[in-house]
Amino acid sequence: MKEGGQRRAKCKQFAKECRFPILFSLLAFALFLSQTTIQQKFISPSRYYDGTAVIEAIESNSVSIFQKVISPSLTYLMSFSYLAIYICAIIFTFLILAYYRQTHLFKRFSLMFSLNYLIALPFFMFFNVTVAGASLQTVQPLMYEQFPRVFSVISAIDPLDNCFPSLHVAMTFSACLIIRGTNFERYKTFLYMGFPIIVFSVLYLGIHWITDVFAGLALASLTYYVAKTIYD
Repeated sequence: MKEGGQRRAKCKQFAKECRFPILFSLLAFALFLSQTTIQQKFISPSRYYDGTAVIEAIESNSVSIFQKVISPSLTYLMSFSYLAIYICAIIFTFLILAYYRQTHLFKRFSLMFSLNYLIALPFFMFFNVTVAGASLQTVQPLMYEQFPRVFSVISAIDPLDNCFPSLHVAMTFSACLIIRGTNFERYKTFLYMGFPIIVFSVLYLGIHWITDVFAGLALASLTYYVAKTIYD
């Protein structure tokens, strides 16, 4: 009983200390789900800037090199990885840090999660970059072609013109940066193996451009520095 009471007390203390980071993360997630609606109802199309032409001018069709070898099995595997690793990297990082009451790291990751999206939001709203597979004749939108149901679900909350920067890369890399100093060795191995798979999948599937990937890395590095500075 005494041990159970101490555990409950520690959980309450953790929840109390992290209530604002949790709330901030939930608000950022709610904003993400509402992004398409906000854009359609409140932002005039005349204010959009077609960033696709800029990205294409920077790298031409370099991303097509990742589709030199295409197979249904690889497409299936990369589609699953694209969805599963990304979701797991976010949810499991929050859960593991909360379960072991790593208050300091939990606050950092919450802030990184929120800032990643909030910094990317203006680009998504006003600097529209269409998925590579819909912009280049040499690149196929493999996941959307092979899995139309997945396409319908994703397009319901994602207009498919918010590629820059890549949040898949930014969020997964953020989890790697947070977990790297811990002793959660199995989860650390999962992230270290999953991150390069995420990078390859977004390029192979014709979703992101190479520039998007580097922008995602830069975004995660920036928010990690900010979170570390604030919570140090």
